[in-house]
Amino acid sequence: MLGAIQDRGGQRAIDALEQGWQTALEYADVIHRGGHDVTDELYGRLRAAWDEGQIVEITLVIGMTEYFNRFNDSLRVEPTK
Repeated sequence: MLGAIQDRGGQRAIDALEQGWQTALEYADVIHRGGHDVTDELYGRLRAAWDEGQIVEITLVIGMTEYFNRFNDSLRVEPTK
């Protein structure tokens, strides 16, 4: 899972994930472009794999990650190792 998220394994790592996780990563990509871009079809696939509470949590993690990335990028904060 970590390899797929960090894009270390390329498409092969993503393809190895369960369908629900693949859909969650697709959802994150769409949200990154804009929350209004989430289609009913994508949400339906997300809903087939996750319950409402899990979708809220997934969305929260995506949103917080976006927030911290934008905050740190704007202030030129270097990531720590």
